[in-house]
Amino acid sequence: MAVRKTGISHNLLIHPGETLAEVLEDREITQAELAARTGVSTAYVNNIIKGKKGISAKFAMGLEYALNVPKSFWMNLQSNYDSELLELNEGQTIIEEERVARDDLAEVVKYLRQKGGIPMREKKDESILSLRKALQISNIANLKNMLPAGAFRMPSDKSVNPYVLGAWIRLCQIMGDSRVNACFDISQTGKLIGEMKQIMLRHNADFQNELKETMKNYGIDFIIMKNFRGAPVQGYISQKSDKTFQMVLTIRGAFADIFWFSLFHELGHIINGDIGKISKFVDDGTDGEKELAADCFARDALLEPESYRNFTEKEDFSIEAIERYASSQNVMPYIVIGRLQKEKYLDYRSFSSYKLRYKWAKPIA
Repeated sequence: MAVRKTGISHNLLIHPGETLAEVLEDREITQAELAARTGVSTAYVNNIIKGKKGISAKFAMGLEYALNVPKSFWMNLQSNYDSELLELNEGQTIIEEERVARDDLAEVVKYLRQKGGIPMREKKDESILSLRKALQISNIANLKNMLPAGAFRMPSDKSVNPYVLGAWIRLCQIMGDSRVNACFDISQTGKLIGEMKQIMLRHNADFQNELKETMKNYGIDFIIMKNFRGAPVQGYISQKSDKTFQMVLTIRGAFADIFWFSLFHELGHIINGDIGKISKFVDDGTDGEKELAADCFARDALLEPESYRNFTEKEDFSIEAIERYASSQNVMPYIVIGRLQKEKYLDYRSFSSYKLRYKWAKPIA
């Protein structure tokens, strides 16, 4: 559970000068005598004792010689005081735009509290300080300026809140620190696709963890991340400095066929070379050429083109025929049903009992 120190008073902070004054009194040394021993002015010593100045590294060395008290003792006193003073004054750095952003981030705050990332009960300004730390950003108003170092799938007809989207990006980036076992090798694509399909076919599979463990063997750090209102993204991809990739997907209450198509779509962006070291774009459908190419990759990777054409030409769309064809392609029947519905071979109400729907459980660390 995250813990914040709150309620500290300036009057309770102990300046190193107070300790120095006690040492001088205990040893019956005057400020003037200490000044002479350390080579500084009496006024300088007096300002430290009154808390108007801090103890510098040079003066700490002088105190070590003059009082036989290690310089590390004085430096630690000063460091602790500076840290506590900074924390005391931290709230004064909050700007009004951060308070506006905090209101928009209510769902993100709730999520972080449930995960234990920030304290459960805080005043607004305290929660802003907690969000800064949780999202590793000095000013939460700057979330709106976060540019994705990768690709997104974002429905263009959805409302986007820049603060929420920025927070979602930061959470993805923070979570994407796990090691993968190899660099991405495009020649291994067929093998990766086969293993992904096997995970899809397993009953009661923990597909979140199994996909993560499988994909890290192929140079992809895979995460499923919770979605938030205001950040209607389906996926996020970025290339890391070690030439591996981070891939993040959300479920957003989606049917399983949509999830798997989105997963293969994002893989298509990697295969097609759309993600570079400095690539920054929002995958909202505006880049038609790249989107179409990624869609084609996903479509053909899930269902082999010629076999699908032969299947549809037979015009037998009974559940028995669908199950046979799905089995031949090593996919679940809902993959075939979803595509047939999209291409108007079937009504969207057809075989609804076969359309599995995923619900978000928790992110993978």
